[in-house]
Amino acid sequence: MAQVKETQHPVKFGGYYQPKDRPIEEITARVGPGTPCGEYMRRFWHPFRLSSQLDQRPLVVRILGEDLVLYRNLSGALGLVHKHCAHRGASLEFGIIAEHGIRCCYHGWLFSNDGTILETPGEPADSPHKDKFCQGAYPVIEYEGVIFTYMGPPELRPAFPLMDAMVMPDNRMTPYLIHSPCNWQQVSENSIDPFHVAFLHTRVSGPQFSEVFESLPIVEYHETPHGFFYTNARRVGDFVWIRMHDHLLPNFSQNGAIFENVSKVRYFGRAGLTRWVTPVDDTHTLVIAYRHFNQRDDPLHQGRPQDNGVGKTDFYGQSNELPYAMRQDSPGDWDAWCSLGPITSHASEHLATTDRGVAMLRRKLKMEIENLAKGIEPQRPEPLDGQPVPTTGGDTILRIPHNGGDDRELILEACRAVAAVYVETQHLPDAQRRAAITQRLAPLNTADPSAVNPEHGKMFEFKSVS
Repeated sequence: MAQVKETQHPVKFGGYYQPKDRPIEEITARVGPGTPCGEYMRRFWHPFRLSSQLDQRPLVVRILGEDLVLYRNLSGALGLVHKHCAHRGASLEFGIIAEHGIRCCYHGWLFSNDGTILETPGEPADSPHKDKFCQGAYPVIEYEGVIFTYMGPPELRPAFPLMDAMVMPDNRMTPYLIHSPCNWQQVSENSIDPFHVAFLHTRVSGPQFSEVFESLPIVEYHETPHGFFYTNARRVGDFVWIRMHDHLLPNFSQNGAIFENVSKVRYFGRAGLTRWVTPVDDTHTLVIAYRHFNQRDDPLHQGRPQDNGVGKTDFYGQSNELPYAMRQDSPGDWDAWCSLGPITSHASEHLATTDRGVAMLRRKLKMEIENLAKGIEPQRPEPLDGQPVPTTGGDTILRIPHNGGDDRELILEACRAVAAVYVETQHLPDAQRRAAITQRLAPLNTADPSAVNPEHGKMFEFKSVS
């Protein structure tokens, strides 16, 4: 049997000696009922379908490893129930939708949207079944074209986490849904890794969004009770572009404008994308998101609302809809996270300095899962005093020319000031928060803020998704 010689250097052509079949991180990868991560995920609301996917018939869906049936009863209310009838197990995908629920095709038992048995035809009038058990069911909320559910203990159900970016005035949201044949965690981690943008989306196969992404960002992570936000800054000529990104546990994220060219000073630009990563099961995942369209954050109208929907969105690299050869020439996010395999092994990785956010997220997620196993319920983002959940995702651009000193420290000082103002104003309604942030950040400019940046990123016909 060949033995590896002791050495402090890598073995060239040493594929034979590389570890095989390294284990997966079971505690965070498995999401089915009764698993540690599955129990944790069930403490939160998750989107799982677009309203446009539902017609007059029941729809089979799979969420967190459970097979369910979604329907809209004849009164217009949504129901989400276990796929198999509580009576004899026939699938309710063949159920008959009724005024206030769904009727099993096999023996006619009628279930309300909350699982209550309304009728048991064929049974005696005094049958005790209606009072002894229910059909499994979960609450559902429909918001702006997206359907969400909560699958945890009903007595612990939180308020629906309405985010401030979801109620901005003069903002149009269009949803999309894209499937990935891989574990949810490798999709989710993409959003807390800002360094991949310079390589995957710019340097390796040419700009997919804007050339300003080419330089490596200066990044600082900030932990919050619900997860993280981070500042992600670059110098573009005399301008400092500070991109704010939200990542709330377990699976929510927001980033700034999709198409940004750093042409002039702006304050508190908002998210271009509000996104969830919903596990279907251990090896399949849904990305469900709202794209935002408004005059403030996409003044050149590069976004295309009509291109968002089931299996597609209006920016490059988020699905496998393009030909394989084209994706090999210019791979996108979908290709990267799916190419890791159905469930990646963290033990086979070699994390580096650019993976700090990924490492922080993994530690935080694992700690939260372990805390729940000890009986400590997670903190969840919930509206407060009638106000939506405040977030930071978006872009601020300041005119701060290089002063000849330590430019990295100069940029970091600006980032910290911006982060502090965003946090200190998060209790304010949208218009007041915008005004306060503008007032607080304007003095940070050390040169004329009305100037147009002559070194802004080249605007070009970005890579098409069609």
